[in-house]
Amino acid sequence: MSKKMQEELSLLVEKFTPPMDVAGGFLSRKDFKKFADKVVNEGALIGWVHAEKMTRQRMEKKIDLLEQEINILRDRVKEVEVELLAAQG
Repeated sequence: MSKKMQEELSLLVEKFTPPMDVAGGFLSRKDFKKFADKVVNEGALIGWVHAEKMTRQRMEKKIDLLEQEINILRDRVKEVEVELLAAQG
């Protein structure tokens, strides 16, 4: 887990943790399920967003490598064309 993702999850936990001066009470089963569902959903959303960013970055790197390979092959084709012209002439 990335440091930024961990920080976002920690902020999420802080968001759902009541302040110290608020009197604690017992959560009903329904309240606890609602609370847990909300936290899990928001945590999953944070994970999904980070995964999408990582996928985009990976794809950008792959595209860059493929563009470099295209340029190398294009240069090689030019060299072969010149060699062919020299051999014919």
